[in-house]
Amino acid sequence: MARPREFDISRALIGAMEIFWRQGFKATNLPDLLKAMGLTRGSFYKAFDDKENVYLDALDQYDTTVVTKTLSVLENCDAPLASDCLLMMFEPSSEPKRGCFICNAMVELAPDNPQVAAKTNAMAERLKRGIISVLEKRNIGQSSDHRLELGDVLLHLYFGHQAMGKSCVEETNWHKRLKSVLGEE
Repeated sequence: MARPREFDISRALIGAMEIFWRQGFKATNLPDLLKAMGLTRGSFYKAFDDKENVYLDALDQYDTTVVTKTLSVLENCDAPLASDCLLMMFEPSSEPKRGCFICNAMVELAPDNPQVAAKTNAMAERLKRGIISVLEKRNIGQSSDHRLELGDVLLHLYFGHQAMGKSCVEETNWHKRLKSVLGEE
């Protein structure tokens, strides 16, 4: 009879997500991963098979926790200006040089891994829809096509900002920049 799993899979995936986010897939070795997840080799291989499967599950964990939380904040924002709602996406990270897990995955693995590409593109699309929803609620843009284009520009601006965050480039006046892009000045 197989023994029941003796660890919290969600907690283990959060540990995996954190170390992959900080170090990247290629720089994370198995001992680092096991330590971050709080697992033994045996438990790891029984539950996940290999490092790539853990990475894919960590991307799902990021989607479930970080992306869903971001979308909830955007959806529930009752500020009159879209820039006030979107600003939270541009605030400095409490952990410098970490960047965005989606951006990191897009750059490091998505070009060669169709599963990573599909997951990161799906998360990016969800974020773009959240941004567009903020624009629609505040009637920003002349048409739905214009809001779609603006949502795409803002998503790329966000990803660029996150990528620059890996090198600790600080931008201090995002609110003014967002107001300008959105025509709210």
